[in-house]
Amino acid sequence: MLNAALLAAVVLHGAIFTQSQELNDTLTTEESLLNGQTLVSAQKTFVLGFFSNGDSTYLGIWYNYMKPQTIVWVANRENPIKGGNGTLTLTANSLDLLDRRGITVWSSGTLNTNSPQAFLLDTGNLVVNDTVSGVLLWQGFDLPCDSLLPSLRIGYDTSTNHEWYLTSWKSYSDPSPGDYYLKLDPNRLPDVLLFQGAQLKYRMGTWNGQGFSGVPALKANNQLAFNMTASEGSAYYSFTALERSILWRFVISPDGFAHRWHSNLSNEWVEYWHLPQDQCDYYAYCGQNAACYNGDCKCLQEFVPKSPNDWSQRNFNGGCVRNVVLSCSSHNGCAHMSHVKVPDTLNATMVRGKSWNDCSKLCLGNCSCGAYTVFGHDDCVIWSGDLVDIVQLAEGINDLYTRVSHSDSSHRDRNIAIVVSVSVVGMVLVISALLGFCYRRREQKHLPLAHEHEHVPGRKLTAPVEKNLDLDAIRVATNNFSEQNVIVSSRSRTIYKGTLQNFGELVAKRLNTETRLEELKTEVEFLARLDHPNIIRMLGSWIGNNDKVICYEYMPGGCLDAVLFDEDERSGVPDWPSRFRIIQGICEGLFYLHEHFRIVHRDIDPSNILLGEGFIPKISDFGLATLLNQGESEGKAENFRGTPGYSAP
Repeated sequence: MLNAALLAAVVLHGAIFTQSQELNDTLTTEESLLNGQTLVSAQKTFVLGFFSNGDSTYLGIWYNYMKPQTIVWVANRENPIKGGNGTLTLTANSLDLLDRRGITVWSSGTLNTNSPQAFLLDTGNLVVNDTVSGVLLWQGFDLPCDSLLPSLRIGYDTSTNHEWYLTSWKSYSDPSPGDYYLKLDPNRLPDVLLFQGAQLKYRMGTWNGQGFSGVPALKANNQLAFNMTASEGSAYYSFTALERSILWRFVISPDGFAHRWHSNLSNEWVEYWHLPQDQCDYYAYCGQNAACYNGDCKCLQEFVPKSPNDWSQRNFNGGCVRNVVLSCSSHNGCAHMSHVKVPDTLNATMVRGKSWNDCSKLCLGNCSCGAYTVFGHDDCVIWSGDLVDIVQLAEGINDLYTRVSHSDSSHRDRNIAIVVSVSVVGMVLVISALLGFCYRRREQKHLPLAHEHEHVPGRKLTAPVEKNLDLDAIRVATNNFSEQNVIVSSRSRTIYKGTLQNFGELVAKRLNTETRLEELKTEVEFLARLDHPNIIRMLGSWIGNNDKVICYEYMPGGCLDAVLFDEDERSGVPDWPSRFRIIQGICEGLFYLHEHFRIVHRDIDPSNILLGEGFIPKISDFGLATLLNQGESEGKAENFRGTPGYSAP
């Protein structure tokens, strides 16, 4: 349903058209287009002609059959023809719009050809081609107005210092340039931004490979495809309509709203989506270092309102400041946020070819890094300085990790209570605390308990993985499976430590019998698709007639079992913040498995939790893991196996 203002605007557009003589879709140098005449595209989708607003006359393009008629492009919006008639002429030099005195009020610029011909295409694009060579000499899509149509693009090219952007009408009846601009910014990662003058009003969220991180509902479907092309010094955004019978347009209204419309069977416009939808869409509504959800603001972990009094009055502009001194050390960790519109990228850097694990290390190893995420499989983005314009969404595919110290007292008090229960009643309650903590955190964020992602970060379900080590490399790393490299040995398997150039230290698990072959295959299958800071990283695998081996990254902290129950304390006893970090890391790993992949581990116990530097935990041993089908909330195992005392009831 059109709102009153928009309905009035479109009706005004329809009221200022005059009866016209319809020509074909072509204009040659021997012809002129006069006021009262029109060009109509081949499939009769668009019309080029004259329309008036008071004593001002314009040359424009509008839809042929839509009710009411809607203008999508205006040639002379900055210089209307005064007092009536206008003429469009094509010469060897240029395409010109003349007033009644023969004075040029608009021109395409020099064409440099002896054989030009103008066409109105069924895309709504007015073009001039060289009839001999077929070369495109000029097109109206290079001068967009307020509407983004399929095949029209906005963007920039810094090498030519050229920019394509939308500009709103001044009012609903005045097509002259208004106050609002929709554009891409070369100083940011690809993102569609709406400005009022020089002030950024809102942004759709950084492009994540599938769509915009702030508008998960605006995604590809069987009717639309969205395209973002970015390279060094240039970026372009466009969309494609997949169903020819439906017309689509994206328009910036004079009051600063962005609307996407589509046609219905009655040739009327139906709104598909609009922005902004609530206060959270307005740029930096919550200030710095805060997230917005449903019009409310919440400081990030380890931050408090800069002005509590202002916040109590719902004035969030001041944002949040740290309430904990963040010293750069190995004790730093990251707090996880899911389903987010990631922060503005003015102070962000993208590093390609980095997994989640690599990106985490890159951030925590850089004292200026305050947050990170990964787009797609391996586009790592890290932020420095304050984080601005974060929105917590009810759905979406983007996770954000913000840097925290884990040293503030409120967290410590809560952690002590959790860990004391661990020491009193054992690791069974640790797992209960982990799962409870996961879901409490989700409820605190007001998120639904389950959400299916159409895309997840990580590798495809293939084995071996990209950085696969073949058997010869594994033999070199372990000195041909030397006994001196053995860490643990049992009847069914032997675990070796090794070192290999370009990989560093690694661990190789080799089966001694066929009894656990299916478990090994299951583990390879799952680890090939998983990529998370709290999931063990597989470096390669080899399953042949004589050797069945899987290689992991080496974890210098050993397993959690040794840390918790080593009476000699040779592994070092973690302090309370470290214990909480272990719990939180396991929780994040489980959340990733359950939420992103629907994988149930089935054997979470201390011996299957490995520790890296700074007691960073990683879940390992996926031999008993089970994958739930889409839509299932529970599964059934063929057999019962697991670690006594830690298996689910």
